[in-house]
Amino acid sequence: MSLDYPFYEELKRRKHRTAKWWLLGDLLYYLGLILGLVSILSIINFTLKLLTNEFSWRPVLYLFLFLILCILVFYTGAYLKGISYQMAKKDGIDVKY
Repeated sequence: MSLDYPFYEELKRRKHRTAKWWLLGDLLYYLGLILGLVSILSIINFTLKLLTNEFSWRPVLYLFLFLILCILVFYTGAYLKGISYQMAKKDGIDVKY
């Protein structure tokens, strides 16, 4: 659970339009974070197997591209959550959760 989940509950309680932005941002944030960590572990695994000449460079290249995509998803989620905070602050909702 996110540390700022009470903020989302407050948005939902007030039926504020940014609750959906927060929820989508939170989903993308954690999706990018978890898949990014998995891809880093996979890159380490494939690199170690490359040193023993069991694999080619192609899977490592694809994993690096996937890692870049995960980083973009992570930052997109953080950006959407930031937008929800800004919009809520403009409407007078306390963002100190």
